[in-house]
Amino acid sequence: MTMKNSLPRARAATSAALFLTALALGAPALAQRTQELPSVGVTWARMVKMAPKIALPGTVMSRNDSQLASEVEGRVAWVAEVGTVVKANDVVARIDNNLAGLQLSSDKANTARLTAQLRFDRDQAARMDNLFNQNAIAKSTRDQAKSTKDMDAAALAQAEAALKRSQYQFARSDIRAPFPGRVVARLINAGEYATAGKPVVRLVDVGSLEISVQSPIDAARYIAEKMPLTVEIEGRPVTATVRAIVPVGDIASRTIEVRLALPAGAGLVGDAAKVFIPSAQPHNVLAVPRDALVLREDNTYVFKIDGKNQAQRVAVETGSEEGPLVEIKGLIAPGERVIVRGAERLEAGQKVRAIQAS
Repeated sequence: MTMKNSLPRARAATSAALFLTALALGAPALAQRTQELPSVGVTWARMVKMAPKIALPGTVMSRNDSQLASEVEGRVAWVAEVGTVVKANDVVARIDNNLAGLQLSSDKANTARLTAQLRFDRDQAARMDNLFNQNAIAKSTRDQAKSTKDMDAAALAQAEAALKRSQYQFARSDIRAPFPGRVVARLINAGEYATAGKPVVRLVDVGSLEISVQSPIDAARYIAEKMPLTVEIEGRPVTATVRAIVPVGDIASRTIEVRLALPAGAGLVGDAAKVFIPSAQPHNVLAVPRDALVLREDNTYVFKIDGKNQAQRVAVETGSEEGPLVEIKGLIAPGERVIVRGAERLEAGQKVRAIQAS
């Protein structure tokens, strides 16, 4: 009787021990499955004021792009290599200044000669004036001495002007950069003869870039100087600032030129740009960060997270853009969480571990 009662109790104890062992083994597995959930960065869809925009083609250009010319004639002695980076006032080309140097020496000597002559004639005129006051000479003799002094003074002034001209031409035999930049073309080579006004090098300031775009006159009323606008260069979004709106329209196209300042390194001179210009007044729209968009061949999607931490894929239509935000239209409400990082490999309905995106 005792053995019969002990057998059920032993079986129950064994079953309890196996159940506890299973629980102990299952807890780490459950924790491991929780850790294996994909981590995604999330933020909230929100209402913002945004204006509809039109995309206009523009061109990246430099604010300083000059063909530097020679101011004097002469044989070209040296020209900077293409690609040379120069600072303001650096020499970019040099004209042979041997003839200019000879002319400068001649004008200096002539000025020194006339200075000495004028000094003598002034003393002579003073002596003649003194003798005339003593009634020792005739008035005509005194007047002739004064006339000689005045003519020498005029000749000296003319010689000093010629000297300044020679000094100017001698100094301008070095062609200097009016602004910092890079030599992008040699328009004349060493050994050729340069005449005054003939371009020698093309210098471009690659550190001061801007975009030129032709905007419809109707759209120009929605932009203002110093307003930030989104532009796209080689597929990359960049924020540019309206530097100037040229208030003169083209009669044929009914457009005006708008210049936008670009940050350094945002593009290359000659790059094609797409400029997004407001076409109406701003209004409230639902917007998400651009990183929330998942682009597929069939549609554009946004993954939102429901109350069960499941990723739901929602097809959306995109609209206006403002900096990093994009207007969307779809089954997403303001305040809902959307995935901005890690959505590329998710499946609809997949559970995720949401982390607030910075």
